[in-house]
Amino acid sequence: MALHTAEEELVAACMKRRGFTYRPQPLATGDHLADLNPYGLLTAAQAANDGYGITSTALSLRPPADANAASGTDKRWKEALLGTAAHRVDLEMPLGRKFFYHSDSCAGDAKSRLFGPDYYRLFNTFQVLDDAVVEKVRTDRRYLAAQDSWRACMKEAGAEAKAIGDPQGTVDRQLRQAGRDRAKLHAVAGVELKLSGADAACQAEAGLGAAVSAAQADAERKLGAGYADELAALRHMREKALAKAAP
Repeated sequence: MALHTAEEELVAACMKRRGFTYRPQPLATGDHLADLNPYGLLTAAQAANDGYGITSTALSLRPPADANAASGTDKRWKEALLGTAAHRVDLEMPLGRKFFYHSDSCAGDAKSRLFGPDYYRLFNTFQVLDDAVVEKVRTDRRYLAAQDSWRACMKEAGAEAKAIGDPQGTVDRQLRQAGRDRAKLHAVAGVELKLSGADAACQAEAGLGAAVSAAQADAERKLGAGYADELAALRHMREKALAKAAP
């Protein structure tokens, strides 16, 4: 929250220097899905408290109104905020990936002032590596074996699913069908609690968490080799930014 607020204020200051008005945007409230585990790991306590967080988020999420909606139709305002193709900077990422940003954007200026000039490169380097780790874990024999055991457990529990994440998909579909009907939403919440409870119990029985931990440790050692200095630099940037943003 503090970093978001500080970054938005820096964007507004940059836009003001260029003769434009930018109104800082607050974060949305009521989002219970922001910190979902990429492997779908779920504890019994989480399941009992809020299921997957899907129905509760649908009921409580409050995205802020876009305070800059009117200004966004102005081409010059938008170019000041997001930058222009003439100032595109291409960055080579690990595993043959690429990333680009516009060096003349106020959005980029704010990140550089808050975190440091090398933030884009470092942050996106680890985004690429994190994604690659997740992909590698999901194809690891230990993860796949645990998922097979989980699948058998779910079938026995009357909550048949083909893969981790399928129960969330079921809840999502039913939620869309329910629309804003309160009675139907209440029924979906019950389905979510039942599915997530079975899911968490079967994950524990199948040893999914342990399989993920072992597979992830191996993937991180292999894919992260040679990036220790970059990781330390990124952590240092975030620590400095948090200290700077602290009220």
